[in-house]
Amino acid sequence: MLCSILVRRLKEGLSYGDFHRAWFPDQGFGVPARVRNARRVDDPRELLSVGFLELPLEEHAAGLERVAARELRRHDRIAQVIESTVIAGIYEVLDDFDFSSTPRPWPTPGF
Repeated sequence: MLCSILVRRLKEGLSYGDFHRAWFPDQGFGVPARVRNARRVDDPRELLSVGFLELPLEEHAAGLERVAARELRRHDRIAQVIESTVIAGIYEVLDDFDFSSTPRPWPTPGF
């Protein structure tokens, strides 16, 4: 499983709604993927996107190549609403925990 982390700063005067309209993909990635967007509590212009992709690390390059053209168009739209990207990276997920009561591994297949 891979995890994508992006921290972006909206251009002055724009909202999360503006970002969401630019960010939302025209079609899926072709693999199980889940993304959560969050807004910084003390700075509404800073947005965090965390994506989880059910894709083995060794298939990452081929997966990026498969969606490159349409992702380029989507990222061009995103560039119109953001001032900067503070952090951007793809990480291999090593483990997953549930700390809601007694700390324990999260029941995620594949770990």
